[in-house]
Amino acid sequence: MKKSATKPATKPTEPTLKPGRWAAVVLKSGAAPLRCYVGQIQAIDTQGVRLTLIDWILGSATNWDFFVPHASLESVFVCTDQHDLTQFGDVAGKWQEAMKPKQEKAQAAAAEPKPSD
Repeated sequence: MKKSATKPATKPTEPTLKPGRWAAVVLKSGAAPLRCYVGQIQAIDTQGVRLTLIDWILGSATNWDFFVPHASLESVFVCTDQHDLTQFGDVAGKWQEAMKPKQEKAQAAAAEPKPSD
């Protein structure tokens, strides 16, 4: 009998979401103006997760916090200590953009300047 080539599942030794980690949280539709928010986790309690949102221009956390109730979370893309933060920022920005509604994307595209012929 051949051995399986897949790795066995491992149990995490620490919580996936914890203060200090960066995360892109996807919310249930209608929970907030955007579906996806990216920031650094500041606190987690029985009610939800508090993030300091990212300033995409500066590439660092802002002074604004955003609280997400657990009931509003749909999924989370998280950067652990084993991940590269720069790569996470690149991917999280694209992921956040992909979560925008199609109508919002079309409006943003229409507002962009067109190259001259």
